[in-house]
Amino acid sequence: MTTIKPLTLCLMLAFTLGAGARAQAAAPAKSTLQTDLVGQVDYVEKEILELEEAVPQDKYTWRPAPGVRSISEVYLHIAFGNYGLGKMMTGKAAPADAKFDGDAKKWDAQTTDKAAIKKVLQASFDYVRDAIKGVPDKDLDKKVNFFGHEITTRSGLITIVNHEHEHLGQSIAYARANKVTPPWSNGDKAEKMEKAEKAAK
Repeated sequence: MTTIKPLTLCLMLAFTLGAGARAQAAAPAKSTLQTDLVGQVDYVEKEILELEEAVPQDKYTWRPAPGVRSISEVYLHIAFGNYGLGKMMTGKAAPADAKFDGDAKKWDAQTTDKAAIKKVLQASFDYVRDAIKGVPDKDLDKKVNFFGHEITTRSGLITIVNHEHEHLGQSIAYARANKVTPPWSNGDKAEKMEKAEKAAK
């Protein structure tokens, strides 16, 4: 019978545990609806903030027609949707320092200052990411009231991201109308996207 020395046994055990830990760390994280939606939030936030930065301050009060939201109002409305829809769908209240009272007209008109609006947007995206992450799988089929209609929490979370994308598209149209090219449409990124689209056909 072969006798294994204590030191050898310890080294074997350490190697086995280390290999197991490395294998576990290398395993891809399980994708869930929540993680997929947070990925979408990350993507749309990046483009909205890049566009917000590209639009000159003197264009922030521009609106396509009387009675239609201005550039600054659209950006603030995106943040309003993050807080309002986030609370409606997840139950998580906006942080106190956001001073969110649910009054859309007052909220959208709070400022036209570019730097201030950027901070409002960033804080709202941080909030909505945490709100989505905090929804357990068991609550995805839970019913919520959506402006008089009953929908699932799952559908509501998707609606949050849809709202962000909807107003990103509106903001792109506003920027283009003011001769501002979205930053991601310039240079190598646009060329790579075009090549990818051609390759997919």
